Amino acid sequence: MSRLTAIREALDQSPNNASLLQLYGHACLEELQFDEARDAFDRVLAIDPGQCDAHLGIARVLLMQGDSSGAAVRAERVLQSDPSNAPAHLLISRVFLSEGDRVRALEHFEKAVRSDAAVSDVSLEQELGRSAGEVRKNIAAPNPPEPAFSDPFTSSEFPPDPFEDPFVDDPAEDWRPETFFAPGDPERNRVNFEAVGGMEELKEEIRLKIVYPLQHPELYKAYGRKAGGGILIFGPPGCGKTLMLRAVAGEVGCNYFAIGLHEIFDPYFGSSERNLHQVFETARANSPCVLVFDELDSLAVDRRHLRESQMRNLVNQFLFELDGLRSDNSRILVIGATNAPWQLDPAFRRPGRFDQTIFVPPPDFPARAQIIELLAKDKPISQLNVDDLAKATKGFTGADLKWVFDRGAELALSEAVHTGRPVPISMELLLQVANQHRPSSGEWFEGLRPHVQEATQDSLYTDVRKFLSAPTSL
Repeated sequence: MSRLTAIREALDQSPNNASLLQLYGHACLEELQFDEARDAFDRVLAIDPGQCDAHLGIARVLLMQGDSSGAAVRAERVLQSDPSNAPAHLLISRVFLSEGDRVRALEHFEKAVRSDAAVSDVSLEQELGRSAGEVRKNIAAPNPPEPAFSDPFTSSEFPPDPFEDPFVDDPAEDWRPETFFAPGDPERNRVNFEAVGGMEELKEEIRLKIVYPLQHPELYKAYGRKAGGGILIFGPPGCGKTLMLRAVAGEVGCNYFAIGLHEIFDPYFGSSERNLHQVFETARANSPCVLVFDELDSLAVDRRHLRESQMRNLVNQFLFELDGLRSDNSRILVIGATNAPWQLDPAFRRPGRFDQTIFVPPPDFPARAQIIELLAKDKPISQLNVDDLAKATKGFTGADLKWVFDRGAELALSEAVHTGRPVPISMELLLQVANQHRPSSGEWFEGLRPHVQEATQDSLYTDVRKFLSAPTSL
């Protein structure tokens, strides 16, 4: 069944679905069926006259039919109501390029990139000889933030009033976390999903919540879904959770913020809550984006076990920000990782917060084989047998596997130093090291068992129970 046929059948069931009509119009454009595309966009405007995407759809039809003037009029009409509409700037850039005005085409292309950090049009970039990444690099970085408090020994100013409202006039645009990657930043591509063995369910969930919505916005609109949401990942240490969080930066085409605990916690009363609020305000001001919290259990502690009011206030503030009571959290994907899910406040797993929970167990046989291939890459290993080593490392975490290779390299290096000649890392040596090592995840599972047994109705541990009842899956 073709894409057009499938959308037509969906429209038969929901003929007034504006998002489906918009999706159908774009599909017709891809098939160069201009009349059907124009009809679909006109039907969208009959339902919602202010629909900018439909106006731009008609502008694209006109441009592809050779009516550049009509296309420009439509796009400029959109910019009158929304001056920062990136697709409209891209379309006008194409209009000027078709008329031979490359200077103005570049001007609108740069405006599009500045308006939406995730915007991309490969063919237009090739024609202009200018990439979106180059434009982003030239965008001036914000000034560094002023220190939160002045030194009482060098300044006559008094410290801030501890009872002052901490959320007044937050300059979100003047702050960036230490780990921040904008689209096109070359540093972000050092690690991506290809460098992470296994965890296919988690990879697909991240794509569903932030990658695909940016690639197929019309399709998501048709299904009534938006980009963003919350994902909680947990599991034993060394299974690749932190590596996965780093790999997200190289996989998504939007802003990426990784928040360190030192950027939140502050000894002054109310300052930690203010810092957390600043994080979310910055994310909202720079959406679409991914917001990452490693060691989430330090920020989301179960309030039933807290005595300090300051920490309870921080947990309440975190829940408040996730709910988006002050601002809309759409187009923000929040990912939290923890080794101790039993320490989290249950309120964090309610719908609209971290409503998708994914257990990251030690890698199974196929995942171990994939990790072994990644670890063995560019290393002097003789006669490596991936399957045999994967079988010998049952229950090993990714960190355990890395230790096997590191220890094997050390032993081979020691022999090379003493013999004065290069010695490859032999398969026998790797197996010997593996057989002498005990999987590090064992202690974590032993500590988790009491919590699993107590919380028999908690869906958080459903996958854990399946894993523990089927150890042969390793």
